[in-house]
Amino acid sequence: MGNVAALAQRIHDVMLEKGFEPVIRRGSGDASRYEEQTGMSAPAEVAELWSVLGGRDILGMCLEGAQSAGRWCAARAGEAESSGPGVPYEELDGSTDGAVRKVWWDRGWCPLHASADYAIAVDAHPGAEGHVGQVVYCDLDVYSDREAVWGSVAEFLRDVLAVVSSDGLVVEDGFGLKKHTDNWTCTILMAVLETGRARRDGRPVPLIGFTEDAAPQPTKIGSRED
Repeated sequence: MGNVAALAQRIHDVMLEKGFEPVIRRGSGDASRYEEQTGMSAPAEVAELWSVLGGRDILGMCLEGAQSAGRWCAARAGEAESSGPGVPYEELDGSTDGAVRKVWWDRGWCPLHASADYAIAVDAHPGAEGHVGQVVYCDLDVYSDREAVWGSVAEFLRDVLAVVSSDGLVVEDGFGLKKHTDNWTCTILMAVLETGRARRDGRPVPLIGFTEDAAPQPTKIGSRED
């Protein structure tokens, strides 16, 4: 079992240990479905993730499976001005460090999570200061952020594991919630995003009940950790 699959399995096991079995089901890891729909090869690390947690809901954090990721990515690429590398938008606020290319959507971004508002994706077409395999956050408002948050899929999953393993996790109507130090409540995925941003920027994770030893140290953009 690879590093990514082992981390995904550990997340699965922690959820079972916490008694959340009804909201976890194993998905499909058939990467060929993604490739047929997008024309792009699925990253090997993502196929590992799909083999354990793909296409399932973890306390409201819906991780895409091979088929759903392919459909979503193909639809967004079709809506963009180009379904290849993409056309730059000078107005975009993100990517000021050059790690992520300034496009609305790129067929080389493989979504780990996707919604109508934002996506978290593995980047196969990075900017000049980024690297293949970095995990990016993309606000789907055309003028909003595209930013490299995690150095790899494994780093993203370590932050997921740190959040779901931490104290203070509250479950309401099947959704996992965490308290921010600024006194607002966030979903698990937003807690993972806050954790990733904090680690990337070298500052404390702004979540109540978060164990500092549970998450990885920051990875410098431009390098990668597997």
